[in-house]
Amino acid sequence: MKIAFIRYRYDPFGGAERFTQALVERLAAKGAEIHLYAREWSAPPSAARITMHRVGGPSWPSILGYASFVLLVGRAVRMTRFDLVQSNERTLCQDVYRAGDGVHARWLELRARRMGPLRRLSLRLNPFHAFRLWLERRLFEDPRLKAIIVNSGMVRDEIVGRFRVDPARIFTIPNGVDLGRFHPAHRETLGGALRRRSGARDHETVVLFVGSGFERKGLEFAMRGLAEAKVPARLWVVGKGKRRGYERLARGLGLGGRVDFWGPREDVAPFYAAADVLVLPTLYDPFPSVVLEAMASGLPVITTAQCGAAGIMTHGRQGFILNTPEETGRMAECLEALDQVDTRRRMGREARRLAEDFPWERTVAELERLYDDLVSGRI
Repeated sequence: MKIAFIRYRYDPFGGAERFTQALVERLAAKGAEIHLYAREWSAPPSAARITMHRVGGPSWPSILGYASFVLLVGRAVRMTRFDLVQSNERTLCQDVYRAGDGVHARWLELRARRMGPLRRLSLRLNPFHAFRLWLERRLFEDPRLKAIIVNSGMVRDEIVGRFRVDPARIFTIPNGVDLGRFHPAHRETLGGALRRRSGARDHETVVLFVGSGFERKGLEFAMRGLAEAKVPARLWVVGKGKRRGYERLARGLGLGGRVDFWGPREDVAPFYAAADVLVLPTLYDPFPSVVLEAMASGLPVITTAQCGAAGIMTHGRQGFILNTPEETGRMAECLEALDQVDTRRRMGREARRLAEDFPWERTVAELERLYDDLVSGRI
């Protein structure tokens, strides 16, 4: 099978990029010929049978950069015959669209609720967002689109409720996780070594935040919840984002010595192994891989109802689900409950058991079956 994948920016730090990289490497190892089209990349896959294609064009202003990518990647893909073209971006040349970023219109609605009138007006008049909204509707309602892949029931419901889409064309295939790479057994080895290097004491609770794009992932609320909690826990922040404002916030909340910014990391497994809890009070996230990675590592999770992964969790069993990110008082109560070692371990065991229902191999097998059905004409 000869498949083209499209992603605007390809790096090893974001969850969607890590998912794509793992997928194409597995498919290539099984004999597929893979072509990756991107405007920029920092760490292309090293596997054989994977060819990278750089899509040129301007990167600024943002609307021109994205619009030119949509135009130019369409031209580039049409120059070669593929069995399937899958885009992980909002483009107009794909057979399959994986909506790993969710619904942009829904994200803008949730974001606007937290803005004042002037900022809401600015958001509404922003040509970049206007273009993406137009492109999103055109993409979903294109009758030539063979399949839409979503990774959570939350995103499926948003698409069906907002766009003229045949539900039979939507396939829910949740993210998978490498159950060997992310495992509670690594706590004494990888985790212990990292805790010693960081100076974290054995009895000290380490709360982990993993995510790039601190505003959307809810870092502010994680910090406020920790500040309200009556526990001497530390917060480790792993990911890309503008940290200066959050460092000021930490000092203002009295957390100056309890928040550590680690920056983006290609290998996040040691951080799960060293931490005790994952907190992700996201404003909007279709199905972040970090939740499965944390649960596979035996960590209880605190997240929000706006996180697609909350759809597989049971509140109070594998962790806690907040109604909104702003519920920092409830988050503080959850952190206090998880400061108890017995509670944390019990929920961590339940989290691991749940993660075992989502092995990476199952995700790849479901995608392969879908690709085979599409190529053979059964769908």
